[in-house]
Order: sequence, then C-alpha cells, then structure tokens
Amino acid sequence: MNRLFSPDRLRPDAVRKATLVLDVSQQPELQFRVRQGTVQSPEQSVSVLPAGATLDQLPPPFNVPGLLEQLRQASTQPLPYQFQLDQPCLPVSLVCTYACELLRIEDTLLVLTMELLPDAEKPMALADIVETMPAGLIVFRAIRNTEGEVVDFQAVLCNQFGANVVGQSRETILTQPISQRYEKMTEYAFFHQYVAVVESGKPHNQLLHLPTLNLWLDVSVVKYGDGMLVSFQDVTIGQQTASLLASVMNSSPAAVRYYEAIRDSDGRIIDFMTSTGNELAAYRDFRPYPSTIGRRMLDLYPQLKTNGMFDRYVAVVESGKSDRFETIHEGKSHTSWFDSTAVPHGNGFVITNLDITQVKQAQLALQHQAALTAEVLNSSLSSILVLDPVFDEDRQIADFRINLANPATQTLFARFVGHDFTHEAIQQQTMLTLFPATRERDLFKALKAVVSNGEPIYHSVDYPQFGITYDYAITPFQAGVLVITTDITPLRAYQQKLEANNAALSRSNEYLQQFAYVASHDLQEPLRKIYSFGDLLMKQHTDALDDTGRDLLQRMQNAAIRMQTLVKDLLDYSRLTTQEASLRPVAIQALLQDTLDDLETTIRETDAMITVDGDDLPTIPGDKTQLRQLLQNLIANALKFTRPGRAPQVRITAELLRADQLPQPVHNTVSRQWVSLRVADQGIGFDEAYQERIFELFHRLHGRSKYSGTGIGLAVVKKVVENHHGLITANGQPGAGATFTVYLPLE
Repeated sequence: MNRLFSPDRLRPDAVRKATLVLDVSQQPELQFRVRQGTVQSPEQSVSVLPAGATLDQLPPPFNVPGLLEQLRQASTQPLPYQFQLDQPCLPVSLVCTYACELLRIEDTLLVLTMELLPDAEKPMALADIVETMPAGLIVFRAIRNTEGEVVDFQAVLCNQFGANVVGQSRETILTQPISQRYEKMTEYAFFHQYVAVVESGKPHNQLLHLPTLNLWLDVSVVKYGDGMLVSFQDVTIGQQTASLLASVMNSSPAAVRYYEAIRDSDGRIIDFMTSTGNELAAYRDFRPYPSTIGRRMLDLYPQLKTNGMFDRYVAVVESGKSDRFETIHEGKSHTSWFDSTAVPHGNGFVITNLDITQVKQAQLALQHQAALTAEVLNSSLSSILVLDPVFDEDRQIADFRINLANPATQTLFARFVGHDFTHEAIQQQTMLTLFPATRERDLFKALKAVVSNGEPIYHSVDYPQFGITYDYAITPFQAGVLVITTDITPLRAYQQKLEANNAALSRSNEYLQQFAYVASHDLQEPLRKIYSFGDLLMKQHTDALDDTGRDLLQRMQNAAIRMQTLVKDLLDYSRLTTQEASLRPVAIQALLQDTLDDLETTIRETDAMITVDGDDLPTIPGDKTQLRQLLQNLIANALKFTRPGRAPQVRITAELLRADQLPQPVHNTVSRQWVSLRVADQGIGFDEAYQERIFELFHRLHGRSKYSGTGIGLAVVKKVVENHHGLITANGQPGAGATFTVYLPLE
C-alpha cells in the first residue's frame, strides 16, 4: 500500500526513483506544483507525495535550488529534456547523482522522472569534486553591516576554473572581499544581482561572453546559506555550434522545423509541439504570426487534420520512415508551392520545405502551353505532320517517320490510304508504309529537298480522281520537316470563278473603254457639222429670221459648243483610263510656265494675278501630258470660280516632304521623298462636306448658268494623281476660297 512520503528520510538512499506530474504556473512567478507523485525507496516501497505542494515545500532532493533551476531552464527548452542532479548526502563525503528527464504532456502539465545512479554511494572528497568538475565554482559569504544590509561578499570556496574565469589568483579571491578586488564595486551590475539573489532567494542566470578569452559562459547564481554559489559553465562550443547552425539555417534556401510529438495517456500522438527552426520569406504571405515556437501544430494549422497531412506526419514518426511530398499554400496575393521532406527524429520529426514556386509556375506555364498547343492541333482543319527522316546505309533519305499527327490528318488522307485510321495509330509509322505511291511523286522529293537545303516549299496539288486540291506548306523543323496540308478545294473553285469573272470584267471594261473612245471620237464630226451649219445660218440667213429664230439658233450654237467640250473632256478622261502613264523625268518649273502660257488669254481677260512661290520647282518622274492636264485643270478651275466683281488671285507653291509628313498613309511607302504642289485661290470656295464628291465624274456644286464646265475637270485631275501613285486633298470654305494640294513621289 502506498504511504505518504516522510520528510525525515534524508539518507542518500531514501529516494531511488521518483515520478512527479507537475502543474506549471506563471502567477505570481514560475512555480511547479505537484498534481500527483510517487517515490520508490531502496526497499521497493512506494510513497505518495502530497498533491498541491510546491517543490520548495517538499524535502530533498525535490526542494534543492539546483533542481528548481534546472526545471526553470528546461521549461524554455524543447522537450523531452534530460539532465543530472548532484545532491550532497549524509555523510558529506557522499554525492547523490540523479538522472532526470522532463516531458510535456500538455501546455502546463509536465512529467519529471528522477532515478538515483548506481555509483552514487561511492565515497568521494568534496574538494576533489569541486576541483575536477568541468565548470567554474565560487561560493560567497555575505558581509553585512550593523543594519543587516549586504555590503560585500567574501569567497570561501573557489576552484581553478573559476579563478581563470575571474582572471585573478585563487589566493586573492579567497583572501580579499569583492570590494578590495573591484574599486567601484557598487557600479557593477553583477554586485546588485548577487545582493538580489541573497535577499530574495531567486536564482539568476546569464549568458556571458568574454571576448578576451573567447569564451561563452552560462553563469548561474543561487542562494547558498547566507551567501550564494556562483557557477560558470563553459558553453563556448555549444554557442559557436548554435551560432553556426543558426547562420546555416538562416542562409538556407529551405525552411527547417522540428516538431515534437504530444501523446495521450495511451501513447497515441494527438498533436505536435512546434520547436526550433528557421523561417522563409515565402511564409509571410500566409502566416499571420511572427513565430510558431512553443505552439501546437493543430492550433496553428487546424486544416492539417482534415487534409490528411497530420496523419502523414504521424506515420513518419511511428514508422520511422521518411516521406517526401509536395505542399501548396494559398496566400492573400499569390500561391506558393514547397517540396517537403519529413524525417523522423527523436520523439518527433524534422520537416524541410524548399520553395519551388518559380519552378512550379514554370511547369504550369509549360503544361498550359502544351495544352494550348494540343488544343490548336486538335481543332485545326489543316493536317499537321512532323516527319523525321529515316536514312539508309548510304546516309540517303529512304523514308520519313511520323512523329506527330493531328486529327485532321485522318480526315484529309483516309481516302489515299483506302481505309479509316486514327491519327494516334499512324504515329511512329513511316510515310511510305502508309502511302507507298508517294515515293514517285513530287511530294516525297519536296520533303527530301527541304531536309537537304533547309528552304521551305509551298505547293498546291490537284487530285482530279478525287476532285480535290490540297495546299502543302513544307518547312524545316528540328532535324526533319513540318508539313501543313490544307484542303483548298472550295478556295480553288472560288478562285477559278473569280478569275473567270475578272476576265469577263476586263473584257467588258475594254469594250466599254473602246466604246467611250470611239463614241467620243465619232461624235466630234456631227457636232462640227451642226456648228458649221449653224454658223452659216447666222452669217447668211440671219435677216430671214425673226428675233425668236435668231435666239433659237444662238442657243443651238451654244449647245453644240458645250457638247464639243463635253466630248473632248470625255475623250481626255477615256485616254487617262485606257492608256498607262509613261513615266519620264518632267521638269515641273518648265511645265508650269508652259501651262500659264496656254492660259494667257484667260488670265488677261479676267485680270487674274498668278503668284508662284519659288523659281526652282523639282523634276519628278511622270507623264508630261497628264501632268499638263493636271496643272491646267487646277489653274483653270481657280480662274473660273471667282467671286463677282473681284479679279482672281491664285498662289502656286511647291514643297519637298518626307513620307512621314504626308497628311494620311498612302499605298506607295517605298518612296521616302515627295513633292507637294498647292494651288490656292480666293474665290467662292466650297463646303468641305463635298470635298470627296467634287472629284466625281460629272459632279457639279454650282449651276451651269453661273459657271460653265462639264464636271469632268477635277475627275481628270484625280485620275492623273492616281496614275502617278500620288494623293490629292481639297480644302475650302464658302466665300473664302479653295486649296487643292497634290502629293507626288520623287522616286
């Protein structure tokens, strides 16, 4: 039967083994309270520790400062945590050493096991223990004033390691108080820390770096009687290793994290405690907290329980086998992918996450591109074949192997094979196996030629026996060729019909042009006779006519003159349409002067003022006769449409331009230099709503009674410009004059 542990049992063998379940509390300070505990004596009897008691309320070895200090330190470390506890026993020549292990079963619930090591009963001199221990040790006695205040400390025990750390001889340390060894003792932080430990009983821990000795020391100060015990543990190697490990982990492209298993009373893993590790920048997008150390996995990531990842981690720990897999995290701004490896370690596992987002995105892009390519191939109405040459022993092309064929291939070529097939079935077959007759045809020769010289071939083939026409585009592709075959049978039929229509239209236009020319030419003779007979009547028989007869005769003469002018203009326009312009160098300056000489009578009769800006107009390639018609019609137009009572004023200018200075794109973009000829007047102008219609044949903006003309002049001008591959624009305002600008290429 269990019995209550007796505090008077202080012999070294009083506690052989103990198991304590401790509640951890932070209020008002870190405390360890017994929830349940048992103690096993050397006689195998079991005692029960009082529930609810704190460790400092229990007898040794549970209330010793060393144990409390180790528990406080262990509570901040990854668990399980093992350590040894040395406890002086009676007689003082003995030291009891306990092997201790601390486990965590819940956030605030720990299990402490203590077992006395077998060699603890061997007698050993305390001085030898102190001197040979791998740590510095100094025991101080407090020196108090008359008011009981601690004012100084005197060392009563010091080993050589402790003296080396302090940097003074052991004799000096043991014979002189601290105030004599440090002149301004009260200004040092360690003195006030020592006083606080003695007065409060609370231990003090500090990690201390000594640059001169290149040492890292774990300094522990605990109350000892009316003084304190200061121990210096050399942690240089561990600190350097930890620093190196931290540097390696922080510079690593992968995130590394250790998770410790949390088990229930039956030993089943119910969660994992997050322990040490490094961070990745990629985590910041989906992790709302700066650190995960000391927190449960399922509290951080509850979704792992439902998506199967938690069971995966449990399997790694329980089976002892590593697992590699890919994980994905959906962040606020983007998605991240990780190559993850879980490796069992101790009572948990280490997981390594390598950010493969860029690689994954590239893979997805390639997959998307491949899917898009496949969709294009499958939806194409043209046959697409990738053929690789097959060489014979003489390194001559003997055949072509089909590496790729899309579905349209079976539609276009099934009739040539003589039976149905699928495009998948013909891949990796050879062309001559499917189409033996191709060997003697031009297509096979074309395939070989493209492989040999690397030049593409485009060719259309009629198959009269099937009533179809295929268009072949054969281009080099990697080590072979790409063959795109398109059924152009409807296009060929449409093309033939279009060619026939164009031929018929050309013949019709030719007949029409011949008719216009002949009609215009044949009308001249009757008109001359009508005008001549009318002129004889006017001269010889005018007295036989009354006023009405003479008026009718005059009208007939005017109509004959208009008809002659119209027929002449039609003949000129017909010639522009039927005769191709003969381009030779034409000096615009001389041509303009000849045109003004032809219009001299009209200029004199209208009292017109003609101004030509510049006397060095360029020479351009053109048809001299047509360009004379252009200038004559534009200037005559400016002289004709004048405002009543005002003499015509015409300004002619020329300017050299680059192609990019033209007012609108033109089809002839080969020529880089152009000349603009501008004819501007101050006549009646026109509404710009009609600026396109004024170039139409027979179109007039004004009545014949006010302004004479046939409505063909500007149509002739535009036709001349078109024959010279140029451009013409018209601008004007009613009552404010008109400007016509002709743009002609210089090359």
